[in-house]
Formats: sequence, C-alpha cells, structure tokens
Amino acid sequence: MNKKKEISDKKETEESLIELGKFYFINGKYDKAIEEFKKAIELNPRNSETYYNLGLVYEAKNNIEEARKMYEKSVEIDPNNKLAKEHLEKIVGL
Repeated sequence: MNKKKEISDKKETEESLIELGKFYFINGKYDKAIEEFKKAIELNPRNSETYYNLGLVYEAKNNIEEARKMYEKSVEIDPNNKLAKEHLEKIVGL
C-alpha cells in the first residue's frame, strides 16, 4: 500500500470513529462513545475536535475532572477552539 493511500485510509477511519462516537454520545451510550473517541485519539493524537468531543462525554457523565483535562488538551492543540474554551470556562467556574 502506498503512503498516500495509507494516510487517506487512516484519516477516513479516524473520521468514522469520531462520527460513531458522536452517534453513541447522542444516544446516551457514553461508555461506547468514550471507546470510539479514544480509538480516534490513538490514530491521531493531534485532533482538537476529538478531545473536545471526549470532554463533552465526560461532562455528561458528570466526570468534571476528566472533562476539564480533555478541554484543556483540545485548547492546547488548537488555541482557537472556542467551544472547548467555553466549556472549560464553564466547568472551571462551577
């Protein structure tokens, strides 16, 4: 398999995992959502969106400490991620 195809396949897989994680989250299957987002992070640990989504799940589970860590990581990767910043400010201000 050539390198370009391998990168393309990896990106598609990462996006599929993120979408699956969102599906589980929306349907209240938080533990399954966490699994999928963590798999996506293994493929690409530099995707701010994945950490943000994982933060949302932890926040929904009322695991504020883990949510905070995920939002911080999201903002560290992408300082312009306004949603992650807003959620971080909200939970830190609790």
